[in-house]
Amino acid sequence: MEKQTNKNWYWFLIKGIIMILLALLIFQNPGGTLLAIALYIGIGFLITGLIVIWQGFAIKKLASNWGWRVFEGIIDIILGFILIAHPALTASIIPVVIGFWGAMYGVYLVIDGISGDGNGLVKSISGILMLIFSFIIMFNPAFAGFTLVIWVGVILLIGGIYNVIGSFSLK
Repeated sequence: MEKQTNKNWYWFLIKGIIMILLALLIFQNPGGTLLAIALYIGIGFLITGLIVIWQGFAIKKLASNWGWRVFEGIIDIILGFILIAHPALTASIIPVVIGFWGAMYGVYLVIDGISGDGNGLVKSISGILMLIFSFIIMFNPAFAGFTLVIWVGVILLIGGIYNVIGSFSLK
């Protein structure tokens, strides 16, 4: 797996950059509507979902957990389509959608960090932070509106930074 993953390190970098750019867009325009956030994030989910699916199939012969990467990519694409196809509905439930996605990605990072497959401490810390912020978003309605925008940006920023750091450690 190391050889193939190292060869494709730049895909993690691209995914991380996309997540960081989305976070910066959110931080730059916190007064924007949840509708705009749903569209930004929906596009990001579609792109990153395609990248993750490609990564999963690229390591199919070298890694036993390739199917989980493909599954993650499929979930990202499904969420992306939902966010783009129904932006008004999405705007009303975006705390749960984004919180759920962040929690699932956080669980994945913690499990992958524990497996000892490189960057274990960084993966685990990133996963725990994503879980904390995701649960804050999902279960605290006081964070709706403006504050939600900031928390969504924080989750994307953490995920993006993790992917950028991870890409360079693979290189």
